[in-house]
Amino acid sequence: NPALKDERVRQAIAHAIDRETIVNSLLPEGAEPAIEFIPPAVDGWTEDVTTYEYDPEKAKQLLTEAGAMGTTLRFYYPTDVSRPYLPDPAAMFEVINKNLTDAGFKTEPVSLPWNPDYLDAVSAGQADLHLLGWTGDYNDAYNFIGTFFAEASNNQASAEFGAFSAPEIFAALDEADREPDAANRTEMYQEANRLIMDYLPGVPISHSPPALVVAENVQGLEPSPLTAEVFSTVSISD
Repeated sequence: NPALKDERVRQAIAHAIDRETIVNSLLPEGAEPAIEFIPPAVDGWTEDVTTYEYDPEKAKQLLTEAGAMGTTLRFYYPTDVSRPYLPDPAAMFEVINKNLTDAGFKTEPVSLPWNPDYLDAVSAGQADLHLLGWTGDYNDAYNFIGTFFAEASNNQASAEFGAFSAPEIFAALDEADREPDAANRTEMYQEANRLIMDYLPGVPISHSPPALVVAENVQGLEPSPLTAEVFSTVSISD
């Protein structure tokens, strides 16, 4: 969508979304609004980034300045799935869709089964907006932001952000990934986060902890940071 090349339109989308309502009504206990794409528990997170508070009037102002009031966005969301970061995709879509229309956008909703239809469609760049999340493979900033925002040949999701070209971000992520000193590396990822949130290729919504739910008589289950629990330690009492 050509309108999304204007940073004011991307900023308008960010200001239009009511993260607090999403977190409080749609996500599990422990979820929190996100100001960037990695959670606070990961080295490289920083509060010193540009933030986009819920402000529908600011969104309308930005759209007006960009000459983009009434821009139509193809908004894709998945069906037949529940993810830790997206327990009810349709409900999440409804809230964000209402936020966007209140701010002056128009939308064309498209719902598709998660696998393979939805994943194939968004990976091919068919959507103007879509819902996506990430459960980290390990505690590392690159696993979160490098996966999506590194240069196209190095990331897993280049098409999902359309004509995303930001050499400064690409260089920052590449340099941070090659830095052996942990303290320097953390500072470099903090700078990468600042650059990403200024460019705004996507809008971070929330950080949601995965949950393990068992009966009261289940003992010995130890949570794994890789979500790879070892069930040989589990027993059930009478």
